[in-house]
Formats: sequence, C-alpha cells, structure tokens
Amino acid sequence: MVNLYDVLGVTRHADGMDIKVAYRKLAKTHHPDLHAGDNGAVERFQVINCAYEILRKPDARAAYDRACAVERSRWRARVRSAAMTMAASFMLTVSSGLLIAGWMRIEGII
Repeated sequence: MVNLYDVLGVTRHADGMDIKVAYRKLAKTHHPDLHAGDNGAVERFQVINCAYEILRKPDARAAYDRACAVERSRWRARVRSAAMTMAASFMLTVSSGLLIAGWMRIEGII
C-alpha cells in the first residue's frame, strides 16, 4: 500500500491547508506539461493527484487511515509470528545440540 502522506510529503497530523499547499507545490513541480515526452511524469502526477483527492476529503481520509491501521496491525502480527517461529527454531536447535552433545559424551566420542 502506498503511503499517501509520504507522496505529498506531509505528516499524518497535517491539516487540510498543509495538504493543499503540499499538493500545489508538487503539482507545479511534476506537471506533465513541464516534462514533455516523459511518461514517468504523467504517472507521478497521477499519483500526486490521487493522494490529494483522498486526503483532502475528511471521510475518504478517515477510511484511508483505518485501512492503514489494519495493514499495520497485520504487519505487526506477521512480525510477531515470525519472531515466535525463529525463537522456537532456535530453542529446538539448541536443545537438539545439547542432546547430541550429551549422547556423544555418554558414548565417549567427546
């Protein structure tokens, strides 16, 4: 998911005027008419316009913030799950190594 606040270069707590000023500055800089023949300029301009259209409307902005919150919570759950898996794998590896070392000591190998 693209962070629309980063696209416009504003913080999550920016008010409507800050968003509008940032949009106008970026639109003026990245307007396709200023970059004739550059297909990337058209795409950048469309992303900037899309970000502004969503963040300028309070209802759309609230829905976007909720979607971002859900995405962040899912990401945290995946990280937490990966950390638990790594910890379990580490404990299994260490305990297996200790068991093998104990067996080797009993057998007189070490």
